[in-house]
Amino acid sequence: MTRSRALRLPVYLCLASALALGLTVAACSVASPGETPSPVYELRLSHHIPPAAPPALAIQEWAERVEEATGGRVKFTIYPSESLAKGGQVLWATQRGICDVAMLNLAYAGQQLSLNSVFTLGSLAVPSESGTEIWDRLLGRFPEMEAELSGVRVLGKSVSTSTAIHVRDKELHVPDDVSDMKIAAMGDRLSAVQAAGATPVNMSPAGWKAAARKGVIVGCMAPIYVVTDRGMEAVFDSHLDLGLGQGGEIVVMNCVVWSRLPADIRAVIDGLTPWLSEALRTSSLRVEAEGWQKCAGQTVTRPTSEELKLWMACFEPATQQWIRENADKGPSQEIYDYLRQLIEEYQSES
Repeated sequence: MTRSRALRLPVYLCLASALALGLTVAACSVASPGETPSPVYELRLSHHIPPAAPPALAIQEWAERVEEATGGRVKFTIYPSESLAKGGQVLWATQRGICDVAMLNLAYAGQQLSLNSVFTLGSLAVPSESGTEIWDRLLGRFPEMEAELSGVRVLGKSVSTSTAIHVRDKELHVPDDVSDMKIAAMGDRLSAVQAAGATPVNMSPAGWKAAARKGVIVGCMAPIYVVTDRGMEAVFDSHLDLGLGQGGEIVVMNCVVWSRLPADIRAVIDGLTPWLSEALRTSSLRVEAEGWQKCAGQTVTRPTSEELKLWMACFEPATQQWIRENADKGPSQEIYDYLRQLIEEYQSES
């Protein structure tokens, strides 16, 4: 397995790869004389995470397990940090064969996965230990959610860490504390920022540190690891850990690529799905814990029960907006209601 950090394919090469097989097949050189060489399937794996972060290490280990279990007949080249496809375009890029395999995040791909992005709503708190099972039950009940993943095969998924608000030199407790602040976010979190009375700024995390230093933004809304993995705790030194509005990580493969893999290789990959889903979940929890450790000595607040009620009430208009905007894509109200029902069900069992 190799890892590339900076390759950006020219447009004509991207189109050519999408129109071709969607994967590179090379002859293996270890065949004995007279034997037909076993083909090696060389796959491009794209994700948005810095290469040393725990979720990136989890997807790297998964790739290594696939390579080992297939006897080297599958080889991955990993493109971290949006170096092959931008986070908001990675599903599109995988559907078209620019990426063979990719890890998606709902905060990035929310426009393409509108119904699945229900997990990001700030009025919800999904238990991480049962998040994958809850997601499976939603997909099984609502085919419209499954349809958003057309053209790709899901290889693993997990509900990820909850969001927080990060600013500089101001302790946060209630929504009024962020009133009129310019807060960077992505996806459905933009609506949550606006609902809190702040000014949302749609910007990729890669640009947040420079934007803060230039005064373009004064804060951001994201899980803690998005800040600390990029060294932004030096810029945003006050954090409100809301515990609401989880994201989700999904690993997918282009369906054409999947269909052209031999049955035994597909079986290997399918057999690793439970491991991958759990690895995504535990790496997400680990990176969250490590993120808060990096903020030791800074201002970190967590809402009281009464403050949390204010935040949930504040985010409710954003929830209703999500329901309205997605009603033409599927039964958004029923999806939201069923998710709330499942959250209550799993919380009562814990």
